[in-house]
Parts: sequence; structure tokens; C-alpha cells
Amino acid sequence: MTKPHEYLNHEPDQSPTQRLSTHRWLNWLIGSACVFYILSAITLPFANKVWIGEIPILGLLQLPKAFLKSVIHDALLIAVQQFGWSAGSQSPDYIMTHLWAMIIMTVGPALILLITLLYFGTERRWVLPLIALISCATIDAVVTLGFDAWSNLKLFNGSFL
Repeated sequence: MTKPHEYLNHEPDQSPTQRLSTHRWLNWLIGSACVFYILSAITLPFANKVWIGEIPILGLLQLPKAFLKSVIHDALLIAVQQFGWSAGSQSPDYIMTHLWAMIIMTVGPALILLITLLYFGTERRWVLPLIALISCATIDAVVTLGFDAWSNLKLFNGSFL
């Protein structure tokens, strides 16, 4: 008879070496994401303070998020036009979809990591990495959305496509 806790174990039948390799990979991925989120949240408020020529040096850390936001924003603009919600001009459409793109940009990567973590293991050892990931992503999301609202430096308004 199957024990109740065995239903929660989604890990495929693997050798101990394969499981250890998967766990190392997930730990590295979660740790890297947490470091990125914390560095991003710490440096973002000071992004407009340190410049070399025309480049805000601390803003360079935001490039992955800015690129992701650009891709998401362009997709949302296309969707707005396809569904007939367009105001007839780019500016109102851009303003209408900006906040949604920012929210998806901040929540999406952490959500993908969270789903990956839950898929590979619901064991007790994943509770602390899960809490760390959610905490770091939440801090970064609050700082990023706040920065976008109050800062004159618009790091997340560019289009990379």
C-alpha cells in the first residue's frame, strides 16, 4: 500500500547520483536568483547616482529585467491591437500596458522558478530555499515597481526589439 506522503513525491525514479546532481543544480539556480534579486534591489535606488559618460553603471544590473519587460510589453501591445482594445495611438496603448508588463516582468521569473522547485521536490529540504526565493523576489519586485513610479531615470521604458 502506498503511504500518503509518497503521493507528494514528484521526483522521478533516479539514482542517488542523479538526484544529487538535480539538487545541486536547483540549489545553484535558486541561490543565483536570490543573489540577483538582492543585488538588483540594493543597487536600483542608487542607479541614477553613478554615471560614466551616458551610462548609469548601477543600472546595468537591470538590463536583464529591462530586456524581459521590453519583450513582454511588445507582446502586450500586439495583444491590445489584436483584441481591439487599442486607443488608436501608440502612447495611450503603451501607458495602458506598462504596469502590466512591469508586474509580469517582476513576478514571471520567480513564478517559473517556484513551479520548477515544486515539480522537482516537495520535500522538507526545499522549504527554506522556497522561502528565500519568494522573499528575495518580493523585495526586488517592490523596489523595482517603486523605482519605476518615483524615479526620473526610466530604465524600464526602452524597447530592445
